[in-house]
Amino acid sequence: MRRLLLLLTPVLAATAHASPVPAEAPIRMAGLWLMNTTPVGAAAQTSSFHICIGAPARDDVLAHPGSAVQNCREERWSKDEHYTYYQASCEAKGGNAAVEARFAGDFKYNFQGEVTMTIPSQAGAAEVTRMEIDGRRLAPCRGGLPEGRFLIKGQDGVGNLNLGEPIRQPAR
Repeated sequence: MRRLLLLLTPVLAATAHASPVPAEAPIRMAGLWLMNTTPVGAAAQTSSFHICIGAPARDDVLAHPGSAVQNCREERWSKDEHYTYYQASCEAKGGNAAVEARFAGDFKYNFQGEVTMTIPSQAGAAEVTRMEIDGRRLAPCRGGLPEGRFLIKGQDGVGNLNLGEPIRQPAR
């Protein structure tokens, strides 16, 4: 009996650590982040943008991954030893959509994840959309960069976001 108990103790301990426990939304380190998003699919094209996360770090983009749809409620974060998970129920296309995400990384310098949105359709079949996200911190934000706003090259006067290049204001 004692040998059985000794053999089961590591299994029970591993099981206890494997189940996700409630957690808060991850907080990225303040600074300029490069974000790459890619829809999961055959001919998917990566979209890239920069975002300045301010100090104290206020990161509404990562705190609410379901914000691509409207009126998310029941947002829950959980965590295990490898991943951080997000779940929410949101309104989309006149119905309820389920948003689930899984992230890994230290959130100080990088993270990777996948967001899955399941939207029921009128025909009964659900529309499933998956997006892979990769983020990495590049440097501290330069003065004049708006916090929390997506900075996309070629829009709003954003040129090459080379840290050595001064920010050009858009022509008026």
